[in-house]
Amino acid sequence: MEPKVLDGKQTSKEIVDELKARFEANPTDKKLAIVSVGDDYGSAVYCNMKKKKAEYIGIGCEVFHFEEGVSQEEVENKVKELANDDSFAGIMIQHPLPKYIDEQKCFNLIPPEKDVDGLSATSFGLIAQSKQLFAPATALGIMKLFEKYNINLVGEEVLMIGKSQIVGLPLSVMLMKAGATVTVAHSRTKDLAGMIKNFKIVIVAIGKAEFVKADWFTEGQIIVDAGYNEGNVGDVDHLAYEKAEYYTPVPGGVGPMTIASLMSQTAEAIDILNSK
Repeated sequence: MEPKVLDGKQTSKEIVDELKARFEANPTDKKLAIVSVGDDYGSAVYCNMKKKKAEYIGIGCEVFHFEEGVSQEEVENKVKELANDDSFAGIMIQHPLPKYIDEQKCFNLIPPEKDVDGLSATSFGLIAQSKQLFAPATALGIMKLFEKYNINLVGEEVLMIGKSQIVGLPLSVMLMKAGATVTVAHSRTKDLAGMIKNFKIVIVAIGKAEFVKADWFTEGQIIVDAGYNEGNVGDVDHLAYEKAEYYTPVPGGVGPMTIASLMSQTAEAIDILNSK
């Protein structure tokens, strides 16, 4: 059996091109705001990528960057200001923030209808209540890939390895809402290697380079690697892909879908703001 690629690069291009055509036909003056803090290299790269993609589509984007040392209050005040500014349809806070900043407190200041990265407690609660407005972009990107490749989730056994509020927890809820039976594990789960073989779909999002080994898998599984680590490697040993029915490559799998999903939700937020 030849493994099939869940091509996030191509799927994201289709989403982005559709959005670009929409805003070429109906331009908008509403913008996306990105708040970032500190000098994390990866964060700076991602902010730039998101800004460029938004502007390519036809959505204005402003990055509000604070140097490390900025107070919690200053960051919160900026988020509150953006929340009340109707020129901004969407607001996201670039993760991670420095450890002294209470991230969740900042996320929770974003109104649900502007929370295009889906990280506030309210957004998570709406997902849990089947009233999803916006979801964390990586989790949504993975769901869009399943939809694109007609992967049926109803009744399927899924192992979610990772329990972060950015990916693992919201995605596990979204999968259950889609009809899957979900088990959540993490890097400290006992006998993780023994568990993996029992699941048709394995999703990994733990942020540890090639932590999940190739010999932990069996033939014909679906492997979704949401990790991206130094050296252009994911959280799964790439040799595991050879056994898979479907797999997401790293890079070119989940990463592009994250940005495309953010753009898609920003477009929805523009619709919400325009309807007021």
